[in-house]
Amino acid sequence: MEQEQQPELYSRSGGQQAQMGSPAPADMSAGAGRKLAPKNSEESLSRSRMDDKEKDMADAMSNVVREAEAVRAPSVMPVQPSSSVPMPMQKAIGGGASVEGRLQMDRMVAVPAPQPEPVIVIEKKPIVSDYRANPYYQDEGRDEYPNYEDTGVKSVSAEPVSTFSIDVDTSSYSLIRRMINAGQLPPKGAVRLEELINYFPYSYALPAKNEDPFKPTVAVYNCPWSADHKLMHIGIKGYDLENKPRSNLIFLIDTSGSMNPQDRLPLLIASFKLMLDSIHPEDTVGIVTYAGNAGIALEPTKASEKSKIIAVLNSLQAGGSTAGADGIRTAYELAEKARIKDGNNRVILATDGDFNVGISNQDELKSFIEKKRNAGIFLSTVGVGMGNYHDNTMQTLAQNGNGNAAYIDNLNEARKVLVEEAGSTLFTIAKDVKIQVEFNPALVQEYRLIGYETRHLNREDFNNDKIDAGEIGSGHAVTAIYEVTPVGATASVDNLRYGAKEKAAAVNEEDKSTFSNELAFLKIRYKQPDGTVSKLMTRPITSADEQKFDALPDDIRFAAAVAGFGQLLRENKYTGSLTWDQVIEMANNARGKDEFGYRTEFVNLVRLAKSEAHSGQPTKE
Repeated sequence: MEQEQQPELYSRSGGQQAQMGSPAPADMSAGAGRKLAPKNSEESLSRSRMDDKEKDMADAMSNVVREAEAVRAPSVMPVQPSSSVPMPMQKAIGGGASVEGRLQMDRMVAVPAPQPEPVIVIEKKPIVSDYRANPYYQDEGRDEYPNYEDTGVKSVSAEPVSTFSIDVDTSSYSLIRRMINAGQLPPKGAVRLEELINYFPYSYALPAKNEDPFKPTVAVYNCPWSADHKLMHIGIKGYDLENKPRSNLIFLIDTSGSMNPQDRLPLLIASFKLMLDSIHPEDTVGIVTYAGNAGIALEPTKASEKSKIIAVLNSLQAGGSTAGADGIRTAYELAEKARIKDGNNRVILATDGDFNVGISNQDELKSFIEKKRNAGIFLSTVGVGMGNYHDNTMQTLAQNGNGNAAYIDNLNEARKVLVEEAGSTLFTIAKDVKIQVEFNPALVQEYRLIGYETRHLNREDFNNDKIDAGEIGSGHAVTAIYEVTPVGATASVDNLRYGAKEKAAAVNEEDKSTFSNELAFLKIRYKQPDGTVSKLMTRPITSADEQKFDALPDDIRFAAAVAGFGQLLRENKYTGSLTWDQVIEMANNARGKDEFGYRTEFVNLVRLAKSEAHSGQPTKE
């Protein structure tokens, strides 16, 4: 009779192969490769012959299992009945165990599908690779903010001229508000002082005629945080357009996977619905989405067809990777297709700021947007979300697109940006606005511009009309504050050994009647929205502009409080003995009318920041 072929089996050690029926090796020591015993020998074995040591170990393992079941009963998988020796016992049975016990162990190894041993399941939150599996998806640690140092003190004898571009963005304030309300102090890079100050509306004087887009408001007063220093406040406010041009708006909406949370795509949809109430019925709205591939969700449609636009907005869903640059191309093509001559042609990019696909080179992306800007199509950005927000990218795109950058953290902010301030957000009345201040060394020995670190310009850039700068919208207010050290006060920088006194004396001798009371000379350059040649506006800043702090208008005193708040957040080294309580007192006394409650909200925000600072939480870099 032909012998039945037995399957080949591997030894427990993973070593050499054995066939059933072949003789067992003489060497059965622990660690050596072992072949399985013949089948007939296995069948002759009995569990009753297991020595006392093996039984004790089996009982011990059973006790361990029972104890584990008692401790974590809800999480223990049911133990399947089995006559096999528990797997841990296999490790315990070494070369010192009986031959029968080792053969029994080898038999268990040879079983194709061994019974599962008891497993204690530790409950863990699953790692989710797709945001749709978790409605609370939230990226962490991927926020990006510009890294810059605070503007330092400048000596007038060495650098008498300060030049910068205006900044009308306000995203920094709403960003840090969200962080502080969440119980954390913002990273320093998120705190841009000029954006905190410019977040609030100010009632600066308007020009007598619209031939000039704005009129400077100037005040000089004692510095609240340094008794021998003064603050020089410069404010401008654009006039309100009576007959606003028609708008061609393209909403470029990020619908990638990261936009799923309620504070991202759902918030944007609700925000754009609000915006529809603030635009003219004859304005047109188009919608482009991007997530993997860019697509046109809505061809340019008159705002009067509100229900149609809302239906498309409601149909948007998040999903896919981010192809921001491809979406930008598609949006600009649509804007060009629906262009309104002499109108407001603008793309509004709404995203959490993450761009993973498309034009990855920042310089190439900036160049693309600049070309479209020069062709008359501007770009503004609206940011949402936290944990994945690329603030630096949003700022760069808005600046190169002749637009402004806003951040929306709730519907109230959406109403402020897209409804109440829609005129200043959408309608530009002056572009490439630059400010230059020359300080008189006879009266001022040092100065420091508070904020505008990312808007610094070289002195020669002021007269160069090819240098891009910020825009002012209809009714928009812009504020800049200098801290100055008068001659006679203690200086931070030593005087020059050669020529400093002679230079100051020469200024006074040149024309005592004109310059003797001038602290500085203010110059502003700007272009009309469709212009290519700048216009110049000038004004001396004199001792007549000096006032006592308590006699200042509410707007100017409140702006000083905001400037102090921002510097405390950035742990600025120039604020002297300024405290959170002083900021609260200044702001409280300067709330004024506060029609929309922004200043009251600010006071509460300072209180929260004070609590976090006193709790020992460090400000992140």
